[in-house]
Amino acid sequence: MSAKKPSIKQLEYFVTIASSTNFRKAAAKLDVSQPTLTNQVVAMEETLGVQLFERSRAGTLLSPEGRELLPLAREILDQYQHLVDTAQGSSREMGGTFKIGVSPTVGPYFLPHVLPALHQRYPKLQLHLREGDPRELETGLASGDYDLIMTVLPMHSTENRVRPLFTEPLQIVVSENHPLAGKETVSGKDLQGESVLTIDEHFHLHQQIAGLCNRFGAQLKREFEGNSLDTICQMVMMNMGIAFLPQLFVISELRQEARLSVLKLEDEAIARNHVAAWRLNSSSRHLFQKLSYDLKAIAMESFSGVLTEVVTEENI
Repeated sequence: MSAKKPSIKQLEYFVTIASSTNFRKAAAKLDVSQPTLTNQVVAMEETLGVQLFERSRAGTLLSPEGRELLPLAREILDQYQHLVDTAQGSSREMGGTFKIGVSPTVGPYFLPHVLPALHQRYPKLQLHLREGDPRELETGLASGDYDLIMTVLPMHSTENRVRPLFTEPLQIVVSENHPLAGKETVSGKDLQGESVLTIDEHFHLHQQIAGLCNRFGAQLKREFEGNSLDTICQMVMMNMGIAFLPQLFVISELRQEARLSVLKLEDEAIARNHVAAWRLNSSSRHLFQKLSYDLKAIAMESFSGVLTEVVTEENI
């Protein structure tokens, strides 16, 4: 293999073509000619010794090698931009007023631990916060109601820059009077036939829990869906069913609650993936890139041992 390395520009071309699935569209986005783009990709392929794309009448598809390298290329570009933003930030303080959208299933239990540290770093940064379900957040980002959102995967629009933040475990919560109460761990077979309470279907958490119920033979109580995590807890306390709840909520709200028992599923690690997202063409996209790094760093420090850092975009 050649001792040469791909350039940052070539990595940018590679990522743009992959997201556009078309050389012509990618060339227009990058404001370069199509022959220039093609030549740079060929040069990158020769440098790496792999074919990155499969070209056909149907369009441009990533090769298996290209699919494997894409998340790494994105991470390198992010780190490069972070280096530039950090260097520029040393002489220009981050500031301004921005509209931030967050999910009510994470915002109240995460942001109180993060915003004070963020404000200490950037006292001129003002964040106007508003809660919404994932569908509202994504729609509001597209319409300009939000500048940046914190949400959970999956996202549906391809017009956003999505930055992985962390993975948050889910835990099983039962009433103190439930037969499973007092155990530290349970298996999937222990959940067979159990009634499971969940938040309404506008939240990704609902679909995730529905999938768990299907796998373990549990019954999703659609007639008793809650509109908040607190509502679900109240129903669990009345022994109306069990619940899968995010660990940030459990830590924040249930630490001193003796009427509930928190269990861990031993069969598999159940979790949800949190991301920050902003519009690809946002004029403040470099600021949001830096802000997402800070959100992740503060989260890892504040919730060490609870949250898991996501270092690539393989799950997006």
